[in-house]
Amino acid sequence: MLFSREYIMYKLMIIPGILLGFVLHEFAHAITADKLGDPTPRAQGRITLDPRSHIDILGFVMILLVGFGWAKPVMTNPRHYKKPRRDDILVSLAGPFMNLLVAIGFLLLLKLVAVTGFLSSNQVVLGNVADLLQFSAKINVVLFVLNLLPIPFFDGYHVIANVFNTWKYRFFTILEQYSTVIFILLALSGAFGMIIGIPASFIFNSLFKAIIF
Repeated sequence: MLFSREYIMYKLMIIPGILLGFVLHEFAHAITADKLGDPTPRAQGRITLDPRSHIDILGFVMILLVGFGWAKPVMTNPRHYKKPRRDDILVSLAGPFMNLLVAIGFLLLLKLVAVTGFLSSNQVVLGNVADLLQFSAKINVVLFVLNLLPIPFFDGYHVIANVFNTWKYRFFTILEQYSTVIFILLALSGAFGMIIGIPASFIFNSLFKAIIF
C-alpha cells in the first residue's frame, strides 16, 4: 500500500497542530504590529483568529504532503512604528515565539491528561489523544526553529536585516537575490533536516522533561 493506516492516522493527527500553529503565528505578527501602531494588518482583516484569514490552502496541503508549507504572510509597514527597527524585530519575533507558546500549551494539556487520568478508562482513545498532543507540540517547536532561521523567507532574516542594516552589504544582497535557489538546495540536500531537526529535538525534549516529568 502506498499509504498505510499509520501514515494516514499520523497525517490526520498533525492537522490540529499545524492549523493552530499557522493561525496563531500570523495572528501574533498582526496583533503585535497593530499594537505598535501599524494599521496595515487591521485594514487587511488579519486581527482575527479565523483560519480563513491566515491559511493558504496550497501551503497547508503542501505541509501535509511534503512536510513544508506556508500560511498567508501578514503585510506590515514599518514606517508606522515609533522605532521602526526595534518594532519590526518585535513583530518578526512574535510569530515564532507564539509557536513556542503553543507547543508549551499542548504539553501542558498532555500533562493535565496524565495527572487527571482523563480517558484512562479507554487506552486506545487515551493513546490517540496523547499522540495528537505530542505531535502538535513537536510541530510547533519545529515552526519556532524554522521561522528563526536567518535566511530570506523567514522571520529570523528580518531580525538580522534590522540588526545589521543588511542593505549596506553586498553579501546580503546576493543572499536575497539567490534566496530561492539556496532554499531549494537546502531542501533537496536534506540539510534542513539537520539545521532544524537538531535544535528542535533539543528544545522539545527539554520542554517535555520540564513539563511532563
